[in-house]
Amino acid sequence: RSLTDPFLQSYKDCKLTGEVEMALNGLNGYAQCFFGAGCELGPIFESKLLVVEDYCRNLGRQSSLILFSMFRQFALNLRKHSDNPSKLVGEAFNEEQVLSELEGSAHFQTLRDSSSLRVQLAFVFWNEADMIDLLKILETYPLQDQFVARLHNRLAFTGLAAFAMCHRKDCASYKALGEKCMSRFKFLSKNGSVNARPVYLFLKSMRSPSRDAFVKAIEACAEGKFVNLEAMVNERYAAFLREENDEAASNDCITEAYFLYQDWGAHAKALQLSKDHSFLKKLRRKKERSVFSSSHKTANSTVSTGSDDPASKKKMTFSFNSTLKQRKLVSVKSEKKK
Repeated sequence: RSLTDPFLQSYKDCKLTGEVEMALNGLNGYAQCFFGAGCELGPIFESKLLVVEDYCRNLGRQSSLILFSMFRQFALNLRKHSDNPSKLVGEAFNEEQVLSELEGSAHFQTLRDSSSLRVQLAFVFWNEADMIDLLKILETYPLQDQFVARLHNRLAFTGLAAFAMCHRKDCASYKALGEKCMSRFKFLSKNGSVNARPVYLFLKSMRSPSRDAFVKAIEACAEGKFVNLEAMVNERYAAFLREENDEAASNDCITEAYFLYQDWGAHAKALQLSKDHSFLKKLRRKKERSVFSSSHKTANSTVSTGSDDPASKKKMTFSFNSTLKQRKLVSVKSEKKK
């Protein structure tokens, strides 16, 4: 997160001095760090990408134009409803069309970048068929890259998707791929990387699901203010709890994920959750949690029980704490109308 502003400033400075390559590298770094840190998505971010797309178009930098258009479509897929959110096709970018016009190294690099973004979308929107198809592509690429932020994002979601799918009999081989990805984050985490630790613990919880593993991952994501990862871990923990027949705790985690996705700006994902879990439509949030606030502060959401009988309705307040074990469900009296 701390690198987003310096990368953006380097883009602006190099653009003014005519250093095109350095300017574009700066904006690429800004976007990769922006996505990795879980910064809030929205029109402001997309407008910056539109500006650089025009810059690339005017200079005839086709490869960079493709990359930034791809980034914008990724953000749009998370923010706006689409029929196939794990496909990079829409107002900003059409992956199939672009790839059909490329060959050689240009095709190889573009497919790597588009697949890295798509595997994240497939994981977020939980499209198992697309995760499997994308893992088949991504496993052919070396687990190395001179661009650290780009490698971080690619290996994080390659590993998460690999562990998510390796529990299927036809995808057991992907466990080895997940282990390779996780080894990088384990090494970095042991050496003090604040960016690697939440990813490493999330990967561990996906490899060997347990209550303790998920709680540790949630705490690390909340502490590091990775709102995107915290939302995803909560959703995966909810799925685990449903399999454990703990419906109340599962709904608690889904509620947390629902609001965290909104904080991230991934409104298309929040909409998907509300369609899958009808009780979410009745939730009203009292206070929105800022990703810059302390992870130990509380955000409250007011909930209706959903009964059609007014006499049986009551308000509930979910008191969310970054430590899942301290989360409580507190009943409060209905306020009288003045």
